[in-house]
Amino acid sequence: MRAVVIGSGIGGLLTASFLAKNGHEVTVLEKAPYIGGRCTNLNYKGFGLSTGAFHMIPHGEDGPLAYLLRLLGADVQIVNSNPKGMIFYEGRTFSYRDGWKYLSLTEKAKATKLLLDIKRGKLLHREEAEMSGREWIRERIGDNEFVDLFIKSFLGWADSVLDVPAIELAKEIKAALRWGGPGLVKGGCKSIPEALSSIIRLNGGRILTRKKAVDVDVEAKRVITADNEEFLYDVLISNIGIRETVELIGRNNFDKDYLKRVDSLKPSEGIKYNVALKGETRIGNTVVFTLDTERINGYNEPSSISPELAKEGYTLIMLHHALQSRNVKAEQKKGIEDIHRIFPNLDKEGEILLVQTYLGGNPVNRVASGQLVEDFPIENVYVVGDAYKMPGGIEVDGIALGVMRTLEKLGLESFSEWYL
Repeated sequence: MRAVVIGSGIGGLLTASFLAKNGHEVTVLEKAPYIGGRCTNLNYKGFGLSTGAFHMIPHGEDGPLAYLLRLLGADVQIVNSNPKGMIFYEGRTFSYRDGWKYLSLTEKAKATKLLLDIKRGKLLHREEAEMSGREWIRERIGDNEFVDLFIKSFLGWADSVLDVPAIELAKEIKAALRWGGPGLVKGGCKSIPEALSSIIRLNGGRILTRKKAVDVDVEAKRVITADNEEFLYDVLISNIGIRETVELIGRNNFDKDYLKRVDSLKPSEGIKYNVALKGETRIGNTVVFTLDTERINGYNEPSSISPELAKEGYTLIMLHHALQSRNVKAEQKKGIEDIHRIFPNLDKEGEILLVQTYLGGNPVNRVASGQLVEDFPIENVYVVGDAYKMPGGIEVDGIALGVMRTLEKLGLESFSEWYL
């Protein structure tokens, strides 16, 4: 079977790796001069920044992405965070476990029952599922400011949105209870695409960079690139987004109802700040959810396990916030003010290296979490990547869940135990 994969993001490379290992003829087409999409390293001023992700995996070595990497035998080391998370609130930073003290006895009892219900698979009634996630939490636990700020921070960090449907939040909580907290990738994001590309090539596959797909002829089953080269396929895997795939194939090949659904999908957008601080590790391998801020939702320290990501004598901090308005300059200004609130001695101890804004044609996720995506309606064409994350799947672990479902459709593996 001939498989053509458009886009070398994590979803495309994962799918291509499994296809190649199963003996199929695989060609990956990537328009950029590098592979990995928003999950690789960016060398800047002696620091190993990232093109998108935070060098961190939402569920560490116990989540769906790590499982797929193990199945493939990929040479990737993920180190689980310890503690799983921390909280910045009322001017101090503490373990997430200490957050319970901000709940009353009644709120603690309600929160405990809610977590047990979610863990046991007792999710939501139909009426609850249609609520916003934060509204649902307030109704189930109480109108507690700390809890609401924590959920807002978690969603901003994990999903680059400030709220999701209640059913999505419930499944993300279920995922955290089942698979645990995050973990950092040794060597940064680039370790993943490098390992996957090695698997593809060792199994006879090709990865062609600077090869932009400009047209897909679904009747002839061929992809045409900008330099007029043609690639025939039996199976086409698209890692460039649902809307982008529709445009590539031609909107005239889809019915009006499907196009309406595609056009209604909203991306998530945000701003990432890369900060260099002098001296040793500050927080270690964990994520800090920031509740005392106007914009910043959280931060981590990837150089805590990969010192080579920082220039000698420095550590690397990555902070992020979900956009709250389209005024990017105002958003960045508020974000930078937050950074100085978190690190009051920043001007003496370091600098903001680079501010990366994910907006418009380069969103954090082409389809924001909580939006249901139907199966792609064209035969032998499959969408993977950040536009096809299964319910409850966060970032690259959500992408991995989507890849699992695609591999099942292709008859390669079975992953039913992983779905939330």
